[in-house]
Amino acid sequence: MKRTRNLAFIVELLLLFVILLFVIVVITKTFMTSRSQSLHARHLTEAVCIAEEIAEVTEGATGLQEASSLLGSLEEVQDIQSVDEEELALSVLFAAEDGKQDVFDADLTWEEETAETGVFVMEHIAVFYKDASEPLYTLETGWYRPDQAERIQADES
Repeated sequence: MKRTRNLAFIVELLLLFVILLFVIVVITKTFMTSRSQSLHARHLTEAVCIAEEIAEVTEGATGLQEASSLLGSLEEVQDIQSVDEEELALSVLFAAEDGKQDVFDADLTWEEETAETGVFVMEHIAVFYKDASEPLYTLETGWYRPDQAERIQADES
C-alpha cells in the first residue's frame, strides 16, 4: 500500500515538472519573439528616417551630381558611389539616442521628365539593413522644378 502512494506521488511530481518545463519554454519563446520584433521595428524606423533625410537633402538639387555633393556633406554618410548616370549607392551610419550605431546601405535612383515649362524629378530611395538583399524600406518621391529660362524672365519683369 505504501509503495502505491510513493509511485503516485512520483508520477504526479514528474507530470508537474513536465508542465513547468513546458511553461518555461513557452514564456522564453514569447520573449525571444518579442525581442526580435522590437529590433525589426527599430531598424525599420531608422530606415524611414534615413530615407526621409535623403529625400529632404536632395530635393533642392538640380541634378544627380549636385545631389551627390549635398549627400556627401552629411556627416552620417560614410561612403557614396555613383553606380551609373541615374543611380547612387550610399553607406549611412545611424546613431540612435541610446548610443547604438547601425550601418545602412541606400540606393538613390534619379529620373527626370522634361516638359515645356520645367522638369519633374522622381526619386526612388531604397534602404537596406547592412548587407541584406531585400530593402527594408523604399520611398518614392518627386517634385516639380520650373524651367530656369522661365524663372529668369519672371525675375527680370
